[in-house]
Order: sequence, then structure tokens, then C-alpha cells
Amino acid sequence: MWIYVAIVIFLRLSIKWFRNKQRIGNYGNRYIVITGCDSGFGHFLTKKLDVLGFHVFAGCLTQEGLTKLKEETSSKVKPVILDVSKTDSIERALEFVQLHLPQNTGIWGVVNNAGIAGPVVPIEWLNKTDYESVFEVNTLGMVETTRIFLPLVLKSKGRIVNITSVAGRIAVLYGPYAVSKHAAEGYSDALRRELYKRGVTVHIIEPGCFKTRITDPDVTCNAIDVYYDKLQKDIQAYFGPEFLKQYNKSVKQGLTIGACSDIDQVINAYVHALTATFPKHRYLVGWDAGFLVHILGRLPEWISDYIFAFNIPIPDLEKTI
Repeated sequence: MWIYVAIVIFLRLSIKWFRNKQRIGNYGNRYIVITGCDSGFGHFLTKKLDVLGFHVFAGCLTQEGLTKLKEETSSKVKPVILDVSKTDSIERALEFVQLHLPQNTGIWGVVNNAGIAGPVVPIEWLNKTDYESVFEVNTLGMVETTRIFLPLVLKSKGRIVNITSVAGRIAVLYGPYAVSKHAAEGYSDALRRELYKRGVTVHIIEPGCFKTRITDPDVTCNAIDVYYDKLQKDIQAYFGPEFLKQYNKSVKQGLTIGACSDIDQVINAYVHALTATFPKHRYLVGWDAGFLVHILGRLPEWISDYIFAFNIPIPDLEKTI
């Protein structure tokens, strides 16, 4: 009996391994558009795809990022200024791409990588504008970039790869970021099903916490101080300097200890989504992402709430706003 079970398990794992290793090939005749290539995941993904032989249109927010990428890659990489929060910038990038594409050629992949962390502060400190600024990049930038480039992806029956986050599955902390990533998850699922019969596939990258510019502890804590200084005096007095000190300590500790330096895990997930014959719908990347979704995510909410809130300081409860 047990030998048959072992054989079935072995065969299933072997088939999974074999499917996972299959690749589409013909990289030299495929074109990829990537957003957010100034630094971090987008920058290193561009360099990786360049080595593999892809043609890459690398969207950079700044001239500095564009120049740096141009110096570090081959002629197959064509950096272009692209601000995903502005429709006219995306449309200009489309014109640039169309100008450099061979005739009757589409785009194999659009990688919606651009993203910002937004304010990492208590929700009570935030207003509508704070949420809008994060949504403009993390969600609506993804929506608008996909809309504008979709005809070229349909022409190639290619792929759309969207980065969200494990925070798009479980809202750990930091309201605007988690809310924008939940929205990006919903958009990606809806898009995948809508394009299912049209030959275009949609894939989601869900990283945990990795060391990039948006998770820099010092930059994050400096931004927290700036937000605190801008608060109304009554709210500032309610939270107080001791709360600010403990909150900064908690955030810095979390980003210093929790952030993984091996960003190749994320880059490899991106590459698999673009090159595998049988790509996954979702790529949960990092031990922390797996732990949050598969372990904490299955616990009763009163337990997970307690765990998530354990290190969050609270203001003096005797004070009132």
C-alpha cells in the first residue's frame, strides 16, 4: 500500500519539477517593458534579462536612473523616462517603444514593477491625499500602464507580470501600502480571467520584505519624523515624543532584522514568470511571505491580530485628542 503512495508522490513531484524547468526559448526575438527600473527589483531584472538575450524597454523615473542603466547594460536595453502616475508619460513611453519595435512585432511581456512604500505611520496620521499618492503608483499606475500597452501584448499573446506584495494578501501594517496592494491583487485576478481566452496570461509576484530603497530603515524613520512634525498640535500632543521614539524603534527593528538581502529570489520569480512554458499564477517569494500566508494566515484572527500588534506602541491612554 505505502509503496504505491510513495510512487504516486514521486511521480507527481517529478512531473512538477519537469514542468518547472521547461522554457519558451527564442529570447533574442522577444521584447519586454518594465517599469520602475531606477533601482531595486526593476534595475536588477533588466540586467538579468539583458544577459539572457531579451530586448528590454526599461522605464526609469529619473534621468539619473536612466543614465546609470544605460551604462551598465548592452544595446538591447533601451531605457526610457516613465512616470507611471502620469498618463501622458506612459503614452510617450509607448511611442518610444513603437518607434524601436520591428514592424508587426508585439511585446512579449509587460512587467508592472514600479512601486512606493508610502507613509509608514499610524493610520490616524493620514488623510485622503496620503492614500491617493500611493494608489497613483502602486495600483492606478499598474492599471494605466497595462491599458496602454495591452494591444502590443495581445499581438504577441504575451504575458503581464504584476508585483504586489504579501501585504496584498495579509494587511500586516501600514495602511496605504497594504490597501494599494490588496487593490492590485484584485485588479490582477480580474485581468487574468478577462484575458484568459485571448491568449494573454497574468502573473502576480508577492514578495515578503526585501532590502531595497523603499525598505531602508533610516529613510523610513526620517519620513516618520517629518509626518510627526506636520501633525496638528492636539494630535501631536496626544501621541507624544515617547510614542514617536518607540514607534521608530519598532519600525527600524522590523526592517533591519526582517528584510532579506537576497533579492535574487524575487528576480528569479520574475524571470520564471516571463520565460517558463508553464508559469505560475502567483509567486509567493521569501520565507516571511510563506510564513504569513500559510501559517499566520490560517490562524484565528484574534491570534494573528495579537501577534501583528505585539510590538506596536500605543499612546498614553489617559490622554485624549
